[in-house]
Amino acid sequence: MKEQFIYSQKPFGHLVSPSLKKAGAAHLFTAKEGGVSTGVYSGFNFAAGSGNPPDKWENVVENHRIAAEYLGLSAEDVCRSYQTHSSTVKTVGKAHRGTGLTKPPFDMGVDGLVCAEEGVLLSVRGADCVTVLLYDGKNRVCGACHSGWRGTLDKIAAKTAEAMCAIGAEKRHIVAAIGPSARSCCYNVGEELYETFTAADPQNHRFFEKRDNGLYLDLQNAVCATLEEAGLMPQNIADGGECSICRPDRYFSHRRSGVMRGTMAAFITL
Repeated sequence: MKEQFIYSQKPFGHLVSPSLKKAGAAHLFTAKEGGVSTGVYSGFNFAAGSGNPPDKWENVVENHRIAAEYLGLSAEDVCRSYQTHSSTVKTVGKAHRGTGLTKPPFDMGVDGLVCAEEGVLLSVRGADCVTVLLYDGKNRVCGACHSGWRGTLDKIAAKTAEAMCAIGAEKRHIVAAIGPSARSCCYNVGEELYETFTAADPQNHRFFEKRDNGLYLDLQNAVCATLEEAGLMPQNIADGGECSICRPDRYFSHRRSGVMRGTMAAFITL
């Protein structure tokens, strides 16, 4: 379902999903405003990036600290995904606090995280790719994943929900929220991507729209469909409707700016 996320500029730019908030999840999706990064990374940047030069790592750590403290935790409590567009989901706990930030990252691609222990702040990032936060307030399990087109095709959001259930969650109680990301209004793709998606499942054609000036992919609708097929209740899947490409004032976008730009983050904890 479409849901109007609550945007606030205090103490920094961020959005909150009313559905996740009602379920009891401490969470946020960041925007550009706030933080200590400068130049092309100016504001609330959460990755050093592959630009030349990259953002200073101490800026990235400090931005994580600012977000973590707003949620009542610290940078040392953050467990950060190691994003390679994989469909790997890792179950983490207190032993993983600091991973990828104040301690070494995972030694393999991990684009999804799930947790049933308090005091661990899950963190995933995106600058057009979909970020998804999931929460079962009844059984106290949370999850987060990064779902670009590869992850969406490999159903990483569903795999994250399944991993949550493996540690105590129930699908009927899981609430999911989809963060700011490239939407079908702007996400122009090639015919080869359409062929890749429809080769995997002919029904995937429904996530593409052909217009006079090209072909456009609706990643958010694909993620929602994946979660519904996995057994989540449609009314428990909230899409904030924010396009990262459309809003240069609020969001970073790889499609718009290339590698010389910052990266947003999504955070969730019990």
